[in-house]
Amino acid sequence: MDDFDPHDLTLRQLQILWTVAHAGSLTRAAKQLEMRQPSISQQISKMERTLGGKLVRFVNNEMRLTPAGEFLVEEAGRILGAVDHAKAGLSEFFSGERGRIVVGALPSLARNVLMPTLACLLEAKAGYVVDIVEMTPREAIEQLNGRMIDMALISGYAAATRLSAGLRHVVLMEDAQYLAVPRCIADLTEIAEPERDLSSRDWDILNRTIRYAFASEHSDRVNMWYEQLLPSNRMLARCRSFESALAFVEMGLGTAIVPELAVHQNGRPLFDIALYSVPLPARKTLLVAPDHYFNLPHLKAFIAAYNKCAPTLARPEVRPTPLFATKRLGAEIPHVASLTPDVP
Repeated sequence: MDDFDPHDLTLRQLQILWTVAHAGSLTRAAKQLEMRQPSISQQISKMERTLGGKLVRFVNNEMRLTPAGEFLVEEAGRILGAVDHAKAGLSEFFSGERGRIVVGALPSLARNVLMPTLACLLEAKAGYVVDIVEMTPREAIEQLNGRMIDMALISGYAAATRLSAGLRHVVLMEDAQYLAVPRCIADLTEIAEPERDLSSRDWDILNRTIRYAFASEHSDRVNMWYEQLLPSNRMLARCRSFESALAFVEMGLGTAIVPELAVHQNGRPLFDIALYSVPLPARKTLLVAPDHYFNLPHLKAFIAAYNKCAPTLARPEVRPTPLFATKRLGAEIPHVASLTPDVP
């Protein structure tokens, strides 16, 4: 330790340690950093030799930080954040550009949240370039842990929103759940007993449901809602995106429960279907980033632009809640169009 030279400890090593600590395993960290696992182990060993002590220990094959490792991870977060802040500022001085914001997002969130926010940034002449990477919530969390993206827009229903330490989220908005049905079905608004009040053809279509294969709690949640809303339903297909499910509905093959942002772009319907309000919990849209990023200029500018455009975000045309849905699912839950992020 007497021979320790601060220059022997690199920013890349700090990034590796920070990622390993928040990924929870070398395997996940290797994926997030796009490195081979032996290379990560070598870098951590090199840091330990440089510093003269252990940063990581393995107990029953479980990786744990030593007290020194915990201290360094906390300091690494501050150091890496300060470097990011400096790089963003220097970019403006040297190139006249405010820098690039790399955002991971679901396609529906990119369409209806990210693009209107970018329009507000453009109007404000903020000078940022936004690099949009379409990805699943789980992939976004992995990319954030590896510091491959600056922020992510994800669904609050995703299992991946059990965030690791070092990541922070704010709620940007909530989008309602809708019952999507083919336009060929009679208006459901005044239908109290669909088994009795609908034609046999409409009743058959209504009970053919499109399910989801998200490998998450939300798939189970939607299945439970179907059982409450349409006890006689039978699964027609299982999809891996809301857009695929809506294509089935548009063809008149069945019905689906979908979140608002999946059905439109700036209020323009993406599918020729009928949408009904249903009393189900709204889906939260979250902005997620490393905790220290919330002090960086580009993230502050992004949130300010979102707050400006949020009140003007367009909504799709939706029919009232069917009587049978109110009866079977309970009182209607108010829809919150947007919430102010709790960011200082």
